[in-house]
Amino acid sequence: MIWRCVICYVFVALTLKSLLSHINFAHSRSPDFRLVCGIDGCTKEYRVYNSFWYHIRRTHSQYLDGVSSSRSHRRERSALREASGEPRRTDSNNLWTYNVRPTLEAQDTQNSSDTPDNETTLENNVDLQPSLLVPVEHFGDFDTFDTGETVFSGLSSNTVLRSPSSVEAQDVLLNETSDSNPTPPLPDRPSDESSSTCLPQETMNDELSSDDVLSRHATAIVMTAREKHHLSQSGVNDVVAAVQEYQAQLLNNLRNQLQTVFNRHAGSELQQEALGLFDSFKDPFAAVSTSYRQDSVIKEKFSFVEAEEVSVGLAVCCQKREKRRDLAIKNKCFHYIPLIKSLEQLLSHPKIFAMINGRSQKCSSGYFYDIIDGELMLSHPLFSSRPSALQIILYSDEIEICNPLGSHASKNKLLMFYYTLGNINPKYRSKLASICLLAIAKQSELSERGVDAILARLHEDLVKLYNGVKIHLPCGEHEIYGAVVSICGDTLAQHELCGFKEGVGFAYSKCRHCECSFEDMQMFYNEENFEQRTLERHFRQCSDIEKASTEYLRNSLKTTYGVNRRSKVMDFPGFNLIQQTPQDIMHVILEGIAPLEIKCMLKQLVILGQLDLDVFNADIIGFPYSPQDTRDRPSPIAYSTLASNDNKLKQSSGQMLVLLKILPFLLDVIKGTAYFSFILELLELVQILFSPVISLETIDKLKVLIEQHLKHFKDLFSENNITPKQHYLIHVPSQIKLLGPMLRHMCMRFESKHCFFKKWVSKVNFKNVCKSLIKHNQMFECCQNVNSSNHPIFASECVLGPVSEVKNMPYLKGKVRDYFGVDQINHAVSVKWITLNGNKYIREKTLLVCMANASSLPEFGLVRNVFVINSSLYCFECQMYSTVCFDRDYMSYKIEVPNLAEATELVNADNLVDFTPYYSFIHRDITYVPMKYYLGDVIELHKASNV
Repeated sequence: MIWRCVICYVFVALTLKSLLSHINFAHSRSPDFRLVCGIDGCTKEYRVYNSFWYHIRRTHSQYLDGVSSSRSHRRERSALREASGEPRRTDSNNLWTYNVRPTLEAQDTQNSSDTPDNETTLENNVDLQPSLLVPVEHFGDFDTFDTGETVFSGLSSNTVLRSPSSVEAQDVLLNETSDSNPTPPLPDRPSDESSSTCLPQETMNDELSSDDVLSRHATAIVMTAREKHHLSQSGVNDVVAAVQEYQAQLLNNLRNQLQTVFNRHAGSELQQEALGLFDSFKDPFAAVSTSYRQDSVIKEKFSFVEAEEVSVGLAVCCQKREKRRDLAIKNKCFHYIPLIKSLEQLLSHPKIFAMINGRSQKCSSGYFYDIIDGELMLSHPLFSSRPSALQIILYSDEIEICNPLGSHASKNKLLMFYYTLGNINPKYRSKLASICLLAIAKQSELSERGVDAILARLHEDLVKLYNGVKIHLPCGEHEIYGAVVSICGDTLAQHELCGFKEGVGFAYSKCRHCECSFEDMQMFYNEENFEQRTLERHFRQCSDIEKASTEYLRNSLKTTYGVNRRSKVMDFPGFNLIQQTPQDIMHVILEGIAPLEIKCMLKQLVILGQLDLDVFNADIIGFPYSPQDTRDRPSPIAYSTLASNDNKLKQSSGQMLVLLKILPFLLDVIKGTAYFSFILELLELVQILFSPVISLETIDKLKVLIEQHLKHFKDLFSENNITPKQHYLIHVPSQIKLLGPMLRHMCMRFESKHCFFKKWVSKVNFKNVCKSLIKHNQMFECCQNVNSSNHPIFASECVLGPVSEVKNMPYLKGKVRDYFGVDQINHAVSVKWITLNGNKYIREKTLLVCMANASSLPEFGLVRNVFVINSSLYCFECQMYSTVCFDRDYMSYKIEVPNLAEATELVNADNLVDFTPYYSFIHRDITYVPMKYYLGDVIELHKASNV
């Protein structure tokens, strides 16, 4: 029998043992490795290779014993069928084999007596085709399973095998022997949907030799281990040496085993040629055995983008020479990754290119889901004429790589620039792989020219991109356009980039969107009460500052206007620094307004004796957190924290999100008071601002809520001033209309990107730390494009938990037929949990928003079972709950558990109203579902999309 691996569509084996060895060494180490046994209709599914091998050994051992035993096994089965009167069946029921027409079987029967069973190749006049009778079998991210075959394909064991007499015989051509009863052709290696548009170089047949393929993958293994897991260079070299030693021992062992086989069959013509293959084997790890070779190979074979070292000035330093220290001049510089080359590297992956090159779909009129739904896309000179142009989201931040309390704290502070693309689907945009490094510099070396030095270099690339630039991709030459759609960051970073006063407390005009004074900020809470900044007026103010005759006048104008300088950002093509610098809800809400207002309320309640802080902390510790919130459970609040004069609660942004969600339940003892109503207003604002979908009606409602909330704050805490971050809230509704939901411009994932560099800091040389860090980043990004069928952006789209077989298959078939209209189920498994695009759904714990009732209330369903049907349909069996109402006192939905005898419903994972998993808990004998964000517009958009 001839077996072919349809994971890689390259390997062909004479025995199942050889194929299993190939699967073990080539594919079993994949994190998404899963196999469905298709032998004789077996539906067992395995994620561990050893378990699968033992299953084959126990259940299908006849296929491991060679051709002769397989034939005898079929003869025994045929005899049993004839004895029982059962009609004769062909081998087509074996999911692992190719069918052979009766003429070939007859021919094989005639020649089998003359041909020994241990021959090795197909007879020249026997041409076979596979019979594609099995539907798609794939799991997780294995896109190569999407062609309609199981993991293995084989040729019928009834085929005559002969020794190779020519080179042509080694090709094993599988063609039709007659024109009658044609069968489908052999499947080629399956390609992604995007590969028809843009194929990577390594996927094009016959362009890379087997040695080149092995060398590329060996390089990727080494570099990924070094960059992703932050291994030292000596550690990487030791790993490579150990792998090479193991590889040599393995080849020697295989050579000895093969020699033993040939000794038992003396005189075989294959002996010399087969043993010669071991001598000619090229070690794929030899090219990456040292640090120099690793760097050389990855620059040669991968799309490596070399960072530029841009000089910004000169500095005098001491240089050690033998036993003396001399003064020397060195360059002050920053390291910049060319934007266009970085985009070319990112778009070289076919799946990313297909996603970005395709035109994004706008939401229904009146709803905002992404940047493309904002009004900016209609008025922008580039995006209005070219909707598929690249939407660049720029981010800047400072990080401290040393101990902030140590003596070298400020000396090694780094300025980081990142970017991502708004064209990337929002469900992938939060992946760290979609965020790319743009520039890195020491803050101390930018003391003279400042951040404008980096912006000036970036401006050169943006001008080229705005006018259109041609890039070379594996599928050919393409012209791309793009512009900056927003600059994200905290207030300090945004003001520094745009030239405004960084310390807003020292400016007369404290806002970059309007020219409000401190006095007006305390009195007015509506955007219409303030004079809005415009780009033309900003130009005039910068000109006035530059033309000031004295330093005193220049400083006075800076304080009055709230502007320090004319920023290079003003020269960015198609960019308006007044409108396209949205407020970051993480810094404004989670690290600004929410800690301030909760602290003021708690302090007041403790002073009035209406709240016991120890009881409050005990409730925080004992709250029944969901599996999703356990990692970010809030910390207890100390008395010293409340007594301090700052506006901090010493909670992270993730902890603040969880605290805001459960806060009404913790403050149940003060329900009905003005402080409780004030907190409910804050929670209502937060839920709207963090919603992924916002309608025009909700924006108008948000505007009124912000004004009422700020008035309420001033009434309750008259001794407290309205802070600039509280004032920034009044501009958020207009920014949502212009740029889409604020969730799309949040900095939380950008800040997570810092972790990669902070982990490397302890292992790199501080003599030129920027150069070391940017080199590791570029090496790591090169390794991400090795696999043409996958990319870290799309990794873990589907992750399955422990798998078990379906106990009641007829029941499931009936459910699938009733709800989805699918009559045939070839394979189905039940899983304990499943993660789809980062959302984890757990059996018997997770609640799903399955539908909406006539009152636009969400209908929740408890996940009873999670099924994977035909390896492509993910569905949930849900026990539906009744939604009573939305309880505003707890900002949660009140639900009722129905009679468990009621029938369950089957829900397709793709048809959920909202993809966020929810969890319920019981409070005062009532079941509540706490909300993370406002669901009203999500439900309405779902209804509008299904009309």
